[in-house]
Amino acid sequence: MNPQYSKQASRSLRQTDIGGVYKGMGYLDEFDVKKYVKDRLSEIKDKDEYALAKSVLYEGLYKMSEVFEERYKALHNKVYEELERKEESYEIAILLLSKNENKFLRMFFPISDLDVIEDKGSDIKRDSKEDKKSIKTIYLDATDSMCKAFLQENIRLSFTNNGEKHTILVQPKKALRYRKELGKLYETFSYNGLRWNTVNTVYLDRFFDIDLSEIPESAIDVEVVYGKYADMIKEELYPIWNIERNVFKSSTFLSPSKDGLYYEREMVKQGNKEIILRLVLKTEGMVGIRHEEEKIIVKSYEESYSDLEGYNIFDIRYTKEELPIGLISNKRKEGMIGRLLNKAKEKIHTEAEIERIIEELDIGEYVSLKSCERLATNKAFLEEMKILPDMNNFTNENFQLTDESPKLILRFLRNSDSNLCEAMVRYAISQLQISFDEYICIGVLENSYSL
Repeated sequence: MNPQYSKQASRSLRQTDIGGVYKGMGYLDEFDVKKYVKDRLSEIKDKDEYALAKSVLYEGLYKMSEVFEERYKALHNKVYEELERKEESYEIAILLLSKNENKFLRMFFPISDLDVIEDKGSDIKRDSKEDKKSIKTIYLDATDSMCKAFLQENIRLSFTNNGEKHTILVQPKKALRYRKELGKLYETFSYNGLRWNTVNTVYLDRFFDIDLSEIPESAIDVEVVYGKYADMIKEELYPIWNIERNVFKSSTFLSPSKDGLYYEREMVKQGNKEIILRLVLKTEGMVGIRHEEEKIIVKSYEESYSDLEGYNIFDIRYTKEELPIGLISNKRKEGMIGRLLNKAKEKIHTEAEIERIIEELDIGEYVSLKSCERLATNKAFLEEMKILPDMNNFTNENFQLTDESPKLILRFLRNSDSNLCEAMVRYAISQLQISFDEYICIGVLENSYSL
């Protein structure tokens, strides 16, 4: 070998502290192989030696680094795929839509069919399921505290009947039909054996029903007087989500087979990439439902060829279309530790784990965790300041706070002046309640935000 080349080659391949290449046994920063090869080749002036060095450095070192990079990416993706089932990477997103807008949003559907029933002659809905009571549903654009106060108000209804003016008082009630739909969805997740992630109900909890049943059908000039809440009331909004109720035709199932005890029907998952998850509703005679990579298996006592009802959950991030403004989702940030814990079904009860879960929820725009502490019993100050984990409570009853269970007090700082900050604390502690179920998680929001 040419002695001159040997010196240049050794200079080109030596350990260095330039350009991010390793010094000793560790890298200083990200190593750009292409730049490293280019810099080293620029130091060689002899043409023959340059050609040889190029074959060694570029066609050898650089090409080898590309191969290892591709192998690392493949291994990284494989680990992620093994740690999380595709069925459990879903998200449930909720959006508010105005009845006055002639707008179609692909992959979004009404949570309650009652919201899209055509009104006849007025904005009063006649719902036969509610003993033919007249219900007016409104959205209150206010904080959680204001929503609680609104429930205690008497709303004045004025109308004219037979030439006489009348006034009556009614008390608003929560629009529970949305929570009932969530309860059905939760039961379906449970029966399908899939992990439940808390659905963020900050929008749903702001809908209220005004009972108009005492107003005669012959009444005219009907007016609802909201008083100090008038500027916060929106009458034409209703919630939609990325979930479609669906009927799975029996033709999509393979013929039932018997394993000696039960009948099993297999539904091959169709190749619609916009649908990230299909769920089958429980029906009479079913023993269980099992999700596998390419199919859903329904086990029953008797042979059946009937259609099955269920849900399609759409992947709203499948395309590069811009997401609608105002979207609220339970989408989580990707995290290797979270995937490992979900795979192992392990629970780690540490302050670091609490911080990790809240970080995954991606609510930093609204609130951030300040501190957490454990209390054996309830304290007096919590009666007014407490925020309870009620987003997984699908009944009419309020979340029960008892003195027997130890309390986990989580203090949050407000990061904006949004009306949704209190509700985002409820969302966070509702999800934490699932993981820390031996405690009662209680949130406290400190008003630290300043314009």
